[in-house]
Amino acid sequence: PHILRMNRIFDSLGTMRWIAATGLLVLAFMAGAKADQRDPQLDSLFAELQRTTNQTAANGLVAEIWQRWTAFEDDPRATNMMAIGIRQMNLGQFDNAERIFSDLARTHPQHAEVWNKRATVRFMRGNDVGSRRDIARVIDLEPRHFGALSGLGMINIRAGDLPAALQAFEAAVRVNPHMDQAEAMIEDLRQRLRGRAL
Repeated sequence: PHILRMNRIFDSLGTMRWIAATGLLVLAFMAGAKADQRDPQLDSLFAELQRTTNQTAANGLVAEIWQRWTAFEDDPRATNMMAIGIRQMNLGQFDNAERIFSDLARTHPQHAEVWNKRATVRFMRGNDVGSRRDIARVIDLEPRHFGALSGLGMINIRAGDLPAALQAFEAAVRVNPHMDQAEAMIEDLRQRLRGRAL
């Protein structure tokens, strides 16, 4: 039963990560934000995310965090290329999407979300080694990137490394305590690991 439930949650987390990595970007374009993970406003957003107990408020804070992560400072071409890459990813054109995100990674190597987008595409393509490498870059640039941390958890599950998966999901929830599906995954992983110990 735990395995079936975990697979269902795993599928949900994959969908959630895809939505988080793509849909919220539209909000960034609409809001006209010009920033990235270095935006000084992020500190207060993350602090409020820790304090709030209201899920609606938390959702709004998470959306604003993603807006700031995905924005480019005064570079409309990069903004346009990001949008094209996301459309290609949504259409299942993973070769094109990865090529676009790789180009952006070369021109904007300090932009954490570029690496996260490529990590997402690589995960979808089954390239866990490449995805893990990109996630390491994301976390190096933005240690609070709960999307990348949860993605690392999924990679570790696929590799059968449940203790490492648990650590990754726990790290994601420490940053963003409003990730219900990640919490459910943590519960299942803990149960499975207790059973393994027996």
